[in-house]
Amino acid sequence: MPSTRLVTFGTDEPPPAEQRFSAGALSLVLSDGAVRALSWHGTEVVRGIACPIRDANWATYGSVLNDESVTTSPSGFEITQVRLIADGALRVKLVFTANSDGLFSATAEMSAKRDFVTNRAGFTILHPLQDVAGTPMSVKHPDGSEVPSCFPLVISPTQVAGDITGLRHSVNGIESEMTFKGEVFEMEDQRNWSDASFKTYCRPLSLPMPYTIRAGEVQRQEIHIRFRGTPTGRTKASIGASPDGIEIGPALGTVPRIAVAMDENTIPDANARKCVQLINTQILQLRVRPETARAVYERAKSIAASNDTEVELEIVIPSAEDPDASLQRVAENCRHASLPVARVLALPEVYLRSYQPSGPWPDGPTPQHLVARARKAFPGAGIGGGVLTYFTELNRCRPDPSACDYIAHGSTAITHAADDRSVIESLEGLSHIFRSARALAGGQDYRLGLVAIGMRSNPYGAGVMENARQARVAMAGADPRQRGLFAAAWAVGAIAATQGYGVSSLALSAFVGPFGLIHRRESWAQPIYQDSGADGVYPIFHVVRFMNTMAGAARQSVRSAQKEVVGVASKDPSRLVLTNLGTVTSRVRLSQAAEIRILDSRNFWSAIHDPGWLDGSEVDRASDVTLEPFAVAFVDMRG
Repeated sequence: MPSTRLVTFGTDEPPPAEQRFSAGALSLVLSDGAVRALSWHGTEVVRGIACPIRDANWATYGSVLNDESVTTSPSGFEITQVRLIADGALRVKLVFTANSDGLFSATAEMSAKRDFVTNRAGFTILHPLQDVAGTPMSVKHPDGSEVPSCFPLVISPTQVAGDITGLRHSVNGIESEMTFKGEVFEMEDQRNWSDASFKTYCRPLSLPMPYTIRAGEVQRQEIHIRFRGTPTGRTKASIGASPDGIEIGPALGTVPRIAVAMDENTIPDANARKCVQLINTQILQLRVRPETARAVYERAKSIAASNDTEVELEIVIPSAEDPDASLQRVAENCRHASLPVARVLALPEVYLRSYQPSGPWPDGPTPQHLVARARKAFPGAGIGGGVLTYFTELNRCRPDPSACDYIAHGSTAITHAADDRSVIESLEGLSHIFRSARALAGGQDYRLGLVAIGMRSNPYGAGVMENARQARVAMAGADPRQRGLFAAAWAVGAIAATQGYGVSSLALSAFVGPFGLIHRRESWAQPIYQDSGADGVYPIFHVVRFMNTMAGAARQSVRSAQKEVVGVASKDPSRLVLTNLGTVTSRVRLSQAAEIRILDSRNFWSAIHDPGWLDGSEVDRASDVTLEPFAVAFVDMRG
């Protein structure tokens, strides 16, 4: 049998080790040179402190630990690490000091062995969302002034604060006072990228980039944080569920319909088509360009016809072509293929890039200009406004809801970080995105493009990162976790995050390729699948298939006292899908006995070799569920 890591994460690469340190009421986790969950009396006040080094495409350089020492005393501890970047071109010395009186300090000394080009090098401080979003803060500036401000509730498209040398704010009754030295900092709303944080970072975006740290140059930065007070307290009972129970609440609209993304590179072959039929695809989301449209349509029409599937078009209009002519060409190809189109979103190719709200913006047609032109080319179809990239770009280039029939965007979990903890935290960020996008949409329909762990396209650089080694890499298109239980659990979490925000549909995958449901041979390694001799499906296949039996039904709220356990429930049919996003096994009690199928490490092998696993797998009838980390429970509550 394959290892637990392969089954869960799609790779045998161990996740970064986590070490826990404490000094009195102050505690933190250290992982891969970064401080995580910096807490006072058990309340997370700082989500993270790291010193990432970005290249000219905003990808993060990996670092190698060269030396480490830890000293402890009755009153605190000090951790020193030396990390090497780009084969030693940059040497970073990090020192983290904590005292039981509530004082924490971090210093970074960066020295270049040779000229080193970077977009950003230095400290970033991540502020959590819970008890922070929508609360006041005070910002200190280099001239000594202190100005009242706040962490925005709705996601801000622009920097939250600039020219920062210090911050004061509180989290759950804990006062924190931060001082920054060695560089001028500013703050952005990282929820734009589905990060579950606000980020205070250095080198302001207004300065030229990339820039060069000269050979022999040493740059030093310092952060000092003082914590005071005790938590005001939260009670699990306040959510209405027993400590191990799931509460199924009142109706909340309908369960989102599940789309499958497809383009010229992700067309399923004849073998995969057998699995495609089992999915019962409700929406086929085709991304095309004028030159690829005909080929994609010809291959898509048999899928759409056999499943009575709606077709959505995402059309990329090349910059050098006339938009009207391009749209008419795509529409003509649709008619030639006899492919009815339900919805259309057209985007100028240059808007696959990201632009700061202040510009400069590209010349030529904007996404808003294409709404009326698409309506003319596709009479009778719903016309979307928005982007084919991520919420960041939607928030910076907002559509006019009155001019379109729906708004849309996609999402990736690994723009800034690709460790497992950050990817799971991105689900909290997604809920903030859905709330903010709903506010932008007003009363209009809200539909999502591809919502996945990996990055489909890179608006911030030359392209997505290659990942032939199949490691956990930020901005990678092919993420190994797509093949494991992790992606299946994450997909359930993504659907759960839509609760209350009126999302009509979302794509969680493609049929094949880096975002696939179904295995096919690729240029990158795929352990288990490439060695088993079988085509196989990924665990997320069963999640999408089960969700299609619930999609469009009345949705009921799901609440759990265990924050790691999330789920989606429907009525008529009365079904529930649950997952454990935590790192330890959880036991969950249902309100009634039900038929339960569990996808976990024990039946992974049979599930990936049997596309119809949900039909014939062992069923338990019980009123409680035991979920391993990243296990998924499929629950039928009828009868």
